[in-house]
Amino acid sequence: MKHIIKILLGVAVIIAVCYGLNALRQNDTPSLQPETVRPVRTVTLTGGHDSFTRRYFGTVQGSKRAELSFRVSGTLNKIYVENGAQVKRGTLLAALDPRDFNTRIDQAQSALSQAQAQFKNTEADFKRYENLYKQKVIARAQYDTYKTQLDVAKSAVNSAQANLKSVRDALKDTELRAPFDGVIASRTVENFQDVTAKQTVFSLQDLSSLEIVFNIPDNDVLTAPIPNVHNINDLKAQASKFTINAKLDAIPDKTFPLTIKEIATQATAANTYPVTAVMPQQKYIRILPGMSVTVAVDFSGENETQRKNDIFSVPVTAVRDEGGNNYVWRYAVGQVSRVPVKVGEIHDNGFVEIESSTLNGGDVIVTAGVYFLHEGQKVRLMEE
Repeated sequence: MKHIIKILLGVAVIIAVCYGLNALRQNDTPSLQPETVRPVRTVTLTGGHDSFTRRYFGTVQGSKRAELSFRVSGTLNKIYVENGAQVKRGTLLAALDPRDFNTRIDQAQSALSQAQAQFKNTEADFKRYENLYKQKVIARAQYDTYKTQLDVAKSAVNSAQANLKSVRDALKDTELRAPFDGVIASRTVENFQDVTAKQTVFSLQDLSSLEIVFNIPDNDVLTAPIPNVHNINDLKAQASKFTINAKLDAIPDKTFPLTIKEIATQATAANTYPVTAVMPQQKYIRILPGMSVTVAVDFSGENETQRKNDIFSVPVTAVRDEGGNNYVWRYAVGQVSRVPVKVGEIHDNGFVEIESSTLNGGDVIVTAGVYFLHEGQKVRLMEE
């Protein structure tokens, strides 16, 4: 029994010694230190090719437009067309009640008949006294009196004839007709309503070709990234080089090319310059006046140098120079990668222009701590 106890104690001692040796080995083995995650400051790139593009809100209108109204006042007697109706030139659109105008014609006709009868009597008297004057039976003063009466009677006839023509024209003006082929864009009155002369009744637009009207802020005129532009006239001269597209809010997945028609040289009260662009009517797509659009204007025009690489402006601290080779660190998914760049003009505000074919607007670039980074290093963004 004693023999067995000695054996067990010996085994226990051996196990304890082995465990102690193993612990010593573990203490002597250096542990792997985790990689330092460096804090960095960054800036998000804005600009590049998209910096040449500006977007504006506009509306659709017909290439030919007219606000139609009656030339005379009256009560609407009949409306012949509704909103959206296609009409031809000369189509009768609406008419006023003609009764009052017919009464005026009768009155004017009666007044003319009376004036003509008066003139006939006066003319007969004048001829009789004219003969007496020639025979030297009456004095010149008496002759002149009858001559004046004849002139007055003749003037009354002319006035009555003009009045009759006027009321007849007014009767014609009780009918409102389309001055050109187009679409009734809107109607602003209801039947049997009293309307006044020159009050808009219909808006007629020719939709054979469409126009998009939008406004360019004066700041864009001054800062548009295109060469040799100092004012709105220079901008207008280069308009044919711009790429302009429109997206209708109702059809967001389709773009329509536009051509500049005119740029106003006088700013509005809102310090914007109205621009009119032409868009051909689209087959199988019904585009109507008043529809909202977003117009994208690419001011880079035909300048291929601008299109080749994207140019951005970053703080000078973001660029590192190694042996004449410049690069920046791009941050993505918690780590950085090196992006070679070409350095351009350095500005007084501490920013420098860089050019790269692999950078894009929206990329995040490290601006502080660039000398302590390596390819693929993990970093974290510093809170401002």
